[in-house]
Amino acid sequence: MKILVVSDTHGHVEPVIAFINNHPNQFDCLWHLGDHHKDALRIAHLTGMEVKGVKGNCDPYSNAEEDLVLRVMGYQILLTHGHHYGVKYSLLKLHLKALEDYYDLICFGHTHIATQAHENGVTLFNPGSASQPRTGGYPSVGIVEIGETGIKTSIVPLLTR
Repeated sequence: MKILVVSDTHGHVEPVIAFINNHPNQFDCLWHLGDHHKDALRIAHLTGMEVKGVKGNCDPYSNAEEDLVLRVMGYQILLTHGHHYGVKYSLLKLHLKALEDYYDLICFGHTHIATQAHENGVTLFNPGSASQPRTGGYPSVGIVEIGETGIKTSIVPLLTR
């Protein structure tokens, strides 16, 4: 299974739509990690893709879940925006949550900085921001591939500049 992961679109879905259109039929679904959850609904409408998403700190009126637990091919996965776990300061709370609740993968956003951390059988994955990167980087999306041999994550820059 191949999943496109996006976060922190903040109302600018055009680069994500262009990426999807440039990679037709390559993804089984899309996970949106918040800020702005309504963008997840718009992407689903415009592409016909199955989209799962959570709300972020900039989604006060969204009725989406703050955390979404998924089981995919036997793996336990958590989607969250990350603001309730202090991800701008440390990944420790997320890592402890993964160990406590037996998550194999936690996908999060909020920092606008792409991150991949692998420790103790847990992957913490942030695709960065698809519209407003920090630290001078490019907008980016993530790809999660889940198969019989495990979980593979990668960051893909959206070269829109």
